[in-house]
Amino acid sequence: MRTRNLLLLAFALASVFAGGAMAQTYVVNITAPGGHSFGSYGNTNAVHAAANAIREIARTVPEAVVSDFNGGATVNAIATDATFRVTVPDSKDLRTQIEKAVETGVKRENDFRGVKAGDLAAGGTPAHVRYTIK
Repeated sequence: MRTRNLLLLAFALASVFAGGAMAQTYVVNITAPGGHSFGSYGNTNAVHAAANAIREIARTVPEAVVSDFNGGATVNAIATDATFRVTVPDSKDLRTQIEKAVETGVKRENDFRGVKAGDLAAGGTPAHVRYTIK
């Protein structure tokens, strides 16, 4: 029985490493000024921007798998941060397409709120949504 299990494990590992089941994963971090839902109403929202980005990824990079979404702090808050992972087959260079999709999603939230790079929210923080992809 032990030999059979070892053979199955060896076969599975060989399939992954030789058969192209390798993947590339990117971590997307999105930040916005956020704030309290009453006093900061109208500020950009990192979760809204992330949702727009994920929708755009699904539309333009169908082989991508989005996972590990986190964002927001509580019910009465406009989210200041959101993070998710995007995994794509290693055999394809899809980073540029992912970057364009995230940029489009972030731009959609900035445009909806009427802000652009250089605008400031209350307290002097940047009013626009920003992102990084690692």
